[in-house]
Amino acid sequence: MTGVAILGLGTVGAAVARAMGERAGRLEAAAGRELRLVGAAVRDLGKARPADVPLTGDAFGLLDDPSVDIVIEVIGGHRPALDLHLAAFERGKHVVTANKEVVAKEWRALHGAARAARRELRFEAAVAAAIPVIAAARALGAVRPRVLSGLVNGTTTYICSRMEAGASFDAALAEAQEKGYAEADPSADVDGWDPAYKLAILVSLLEGRPFPPEQVARSTLRSVTKEQVDDAARRGKRLRYLAVADFGERATKARVAPQEVDAASLEGQAGGPQNVVRLETDLAGTLTFMGPGAGGDATASAILGDVIQIARSMR
Repeated sequence: MTGVAILGLGTVGAAVARAMGERAGRLEAAAGRELRLVGAAVRDLGKARPADVPLTGDAFGLLDDPSVDIVIEVIGGHRPALDLHLAAFERGKHVVTANKEVVAKEWRALHGAARAARRELRFEAAVAAAIPVIAAARALGAVRPRVLSGLVNGTTTYICSRMEAGASFDAALAEAQEKGYAEADPSADVDGWDPAYKLAILVSLLEGRPFPPEQVARSTLRSVTKEQVDDAARRGKRLRYLAVADFGERATKARVAPQEVDAASLEGQAGGPQNVVRLETDLAGTLTFMGPGAGGDATASAILGDVIQIARSMR
């Protein structure tokens, strides 16, 4: 049996807990052993929770539990997530996370801690949720990447699609917030930090070395006007907030910015939480990935896929 703890029980954490309860048999068959949810650490013990799981307000106490083998971190942000990751490795736990910020910012520290502890750090859910782009990047060690591009932030794709339908930027952003696509403070999305973290992670995997998110040039989506959207439409184009990495001979240049795409392309047709990622390579040609890049269930599927892989390798 493998014990699992969840740090954070918001939309994603609750989806993971529900799936572990409802799909226990399927998960056991895939992992080759029983997966038992030991507990979840939350900030507010008095808040009603949609999942039936033992709760604690002491995250570090949960990490001390000897029955916990795998820690799932879905708190998000830099701190205290970094401290919890490092504490988990110090206690001999494997870590699975959907936290793109801490993985991108602390690549060297987290991978070093995992190696020192001889434990795994897995983060498939940190980029594009249910789409297995992390697994693909890991499997492409023999190829030389040329260009990586895509839509990896559903909030900005939704805003662009609503502006095409006639909404102003402010109105489209307000709609995204009402639907739960955007936070009350949307700067991580519309100012490019969220896609920059994801792009930095993918570049780090493809190059086999840390690529700090600060090296990703960012242009805000706030500058896009309705006139620009309409002008692009008249020319058979659509504006999308693209994350792009050009792998040159001497250096890799990465950026996140509004860019025109063909209206008939996958990127042009995408709306809402749909992500599209293209990777041009020398040996494998162009690979394209598309699917739901956000949402509790989609993200939970990627998290549990990582949990299964770890459990299968445990003796």
